[in-house]
Amino acid sequence: MPVKVKSDGYYWGYTTAIVITHNRAKLTLSEKNSVPINYEVPSDDGGSPATCTVTVFNLAKTHLNKIHKGDHIMLHTGPTGLYGLLTEGTISQVSPETRDGMDKETQITFTEGKDYGKEKRLYSKFNGSKMVTHKVKTSDGKTISYQKKQVKKVNIAFKKNVKASQIIARIKRDAKIDIAAVHLKKNKVYKRGYSLSSKPLAAIKSIAKDCGSKVYYRRGAIYIDDWQKPNPYNEHLYLAMTNGLTQEPTYNSTDDGSATWTLECFDDPRILAGSAVYVKSTELTGLKRVKSVTHTHDRDSYKMEVVVYA
Repeated sequence: MPVKVKSDGYYWGYTTAIVITHNRAKLTLSEKNSVPINYEVPSDDGGSPATCTVTVFNLAKTHLNKIHKGDHIMLHTGPTGLYGLLTEGTISQVSPETRDGMDKETQITFTEGKDYGKEKRLYSKFNGSKMVTHKVKTSDGKTISYQKKQVKKVNIAFKKNVKASQIIARIKRDAKIDIAAVHLKKNKVYKRGYSLSSKPLAAIKSIAKDCGSKVYYRRGAIYIDDWQKPNPYNEHLYLAMTNGLTQEPTYNSTDDGSATWTLECFDDPRILAGSAVYVKSTELTGLKRVKSVTHTHDRDSYKMEVVVYA
């Protein structure tokens, strides 16, 4: 069965906009409204949320005062016909305004996805308790004893022969971690049971690894990918020297024997870690999975560097 590909849209007519939400108030800044915006947005399948930056030029003080650390930010970009959401996340830093010639620059740094950095350990709903004796000394040197109930919190424990999918579903629900899709290469059975002793997201990553799958981020959402499907997101993206590629792909090899190809392209917000792209060039042809991509907009330049598995 032939591979279906599509090359909708054209790589011209680019524009960018960001939407920042503070509490329930939204601030929209757009190049269509004469607000220049640069960005650098990486995306990879390594499992950690990307650190992204946007630089806004000549921002009015009234707008600058509406941007805060911890706010939610969405970045939309793309050429005519392909414009859409590239990523979203939580602002980690708003740098002091600087000058570049006649322009004023404000750099906003944000972490892709929701902020799970302050998540607490998960405990079962059962709380054991016992009376504990405490002793304190008064100002005159006397010792006073008193008893106080001490509550013991217990990490979530799963019974013998629990499946990985059951554990992930429970952690996802109790920790309120949004996972867009869960695909496990094998649904491992923990014959001795499982005790959640690590932080929730770290536990999910560990369990996914036990199952031969990867955890990574796409457009701010978490995905668990079994890597068994060549085109898991039903994408049919086409890159050629006449459509997206700006030069021939470059072959890369590493000491561990793995191999990748680097593609230099016009920026396309559809392409992220895990994407499937059909490449047609002199050096490389075929359907490939994306390992990583860096989207960059600098003044009038919109480009991306895509690394695909060989």
